[in-house]
Amino acid sequence: MITCGGRGAEKSIFEIDFDQGEKTKDGFRERRGVLVHGGGERVVQRIAYTDQARRELGRAVRNADLLVRRLGVTRYPSELSRVIGHRADGRAPFLVATRRGRPLSELRDELPLPPGELWSAVDGIIAVLTQLNELRLVHRDIRPETLLWDGGSVQLADFGLAVHEGDERGAAVGTDPWRSPEQAAGLGKADCRDDVYSAGAVIFHLATGEDAAATPDMRGRVRLLDSSLRNLLEGVFTDAARHRITGFALRRRWEGVPAKPETARPHTPVEVEMEARRRFHELRARQRAYTHRALAPPPPPRVPRAPARPYLGLATTRGATVTGVLVLVVAVLAIVAVLVW
Repeated sequence: MITCGGRGAEKSIFEIDFDQGEKTKDGFRERRGVLVHGGGERVVQRIAYTDQARRELGRAVRNADLLVRRLGVTRYPSELSRVIGHRADGRAPFLVATRRGRPLSELRDELPLPPGELWSAVDGIIAVLTQLNELRLVHRDIRPETLLWDGGSVQLADFGLAVHEGDERGAAVGTDPWRSPEQAAGLGKADCRDDVYSAGAVIFHLATGEDAAATPDMRGRVRLLDSSLRNLLEGVFTDAARHRITGFALRRRWEGVPAKPETARPHTPVEVEMEARRRFHELRARQRAYTHRALAPPPPPRVPRAPARPYLGLATTRGATVTGVLVLVVAVLAIVAVLVW
């Protein structure tokens, strides 16, 4: 049982069936499990044990509370992880948040992704950017570790560094090599286009299996991609946010991609057998057709035809007939003249 605080004096009690073991990273101890009475929903408990982690946890709780106030539980976007409980005081402050899928960082050995899986992941990442843009929220830590994928959709987690667009950046934040140049400098005001750079770096990583590099190198690498990805990521890796395309523009580009492969899924044994049979019969039919053409007797030689007699035409025939009649008349007249004489 875990007792968590809510807004005001509200308390929530969760029963979680935790997995074996826990992970430690970035000042947090994490335990994953399943809500016993939550329809099998996966959750994570993040326990802060450093001062920096406690500050991030407090910011994540405030952002979560603000999002729930603005959207409500029923309209909360599935693309964003939701904090369902927390206890921010005490020696071991923690929060409990939903988790759907596994981090994209766990796919490193499977990269680059096949086309169907790649387009599914890209679609999910752009959906996350769209939600952040509509909320005017800058996550500032988009990377393979904070993007969760269940094979069909993507969810963004860990809002400990998130701020509102227009807030002062204050200091360098984010994680190399995924953060934008302006986040690394820590100057100016937070911009939603900071996240566009990070999302583009993750998309490049999934498509090529290579980590992101310095901004000028990234622009050169994008030119080597296929046309669909090259057009999608054009204008993403700029030196300043004001020269970068927005998340909404990236969404319009994505919707304009003419043909996206269908999402790949594992084939069942029956489907594999049917496909093998189809290919076997196709190859067998080609072999038979080739053998038939090779063994068929040659066609008999063509006998040349005699040249046709020229046709003189109807006018020539009529002329010969008239001449014959005139000759006959002259002969008859000559005979009659002799007899009379």
